[in-house]
Amino acid sequence: MPRFPIPLYSPLEYVAAAFSLPLFSLIVAMLVFALAPSARRFLGRGPRSRIDKRTPAAAARYSSERGALGGGAIAVIIVFAAENVVRGYLLNLSDVVAWWEYATPVFTAFLSLSVVLWLIVFRGTIPPEQPVLSVSPRTWISFGPRIGITVAIAAACALFVTTVAAGLASSADSRGRYIHLEIPVPNEAIDALRPWFYGWAYGVPVIICLAALAVTCGVTLQRNAARPFMRPDTVGAERAARVEIASSAVLITTAASLLALGGAFRLIASSGSISALVVQNGGESDSYEAMWRYAEFAIAAGWLAPLLEITAFLSLLAVAGRLFRTRAKGRAREENELATRSEAVK
Repeated sequence: MPRFPIPLYSPLEYVAAAFSLPLFSLIVAMLVFALAPSARRFLGRGPRSRIDKRTPAAAARYSSERGALGGGAIAVIIVFAAENVVRGYLLNLSDVVAWWEYATPVFTAFLSLSVVLWLIVFRGTIPPEQPVLSVSPRTWISFGPRIGITVAIAAACALFVTTVAAGLASSADSRGRYIHLEIPVPNEAIDALRPWFYGWAYGVPVIICLAALAVTCGVTLQRNAARPFMRPDTVGAERAARVEIASSAVLITTAASLLALGGAFRLIASSGSISALVVQNGGESDSYEAMWRYAEFAIAAGWLAPLLEITAFLSLLAVAGRLFRTRAKGRAREENELATRSEAVK
């Protein structure tokens, strides 16, 4: 029976191969998210019990928006995973510019926040039952976490700057598509290397989706803050709900930007880290050095990509986890109310 040698690699090479797959980043994020409560309990830092002070009316007013945010976070994960599987294993895209690979998470987040904005405008903004005086005007940063908003802006700016810089460094193919990176071979009369690159053909759709997401997130934060409160006695509960909605919207925006940025970093790393050219000439082969001038950045981008993706998935799972915790609290509150009424009847 013939035996085929099994190549042996170092553990670091196996780890690097695993992290080269975006779906492996999702698996790691799910494991970290699942083990986080156990780690906090082991360290004696269990989650603090927060009493839900929302009145039933306030809880009902914001339930659909919280549900849309949780569902939107799950949708970004599912659509991202489905796109990776379909594009990577079911379709032949050998000469197709799959720009949607990088625009998909941003576009899905845009659609999710658009649903939330629609709910706020047409279902969550109602005339107050009793007027509530406001000391200062409420703006889009009134309920948004300042650090979270700063991180979201930084992530969006990093995606925009990376896309523009990569677009300027890209070159067009024979069909006018900016999908190549020219890497010249120094001191040799050999045509430059032209691997596929994160050029304008990929970047322009990403910029369009990113602009739409940024505007939608900002308007969502503004309309979430500016709508009137129901009554003076519900202000505290409604403030807590609006903070939760604002922080979830910011997390979804940040996660979508990081997922797109991680994908861009992967393509930049695979193209920009090329360092050698081998030319076959009959039975002989000649090796030439060919390195992009920003190769160090490309290598660093390859290592950063899975970290960005894991952070993005953890943010989305945190938003989805809020949805399930809120529903569990709502069911527990309803059960307590039913039990109280039963005792009163007896």
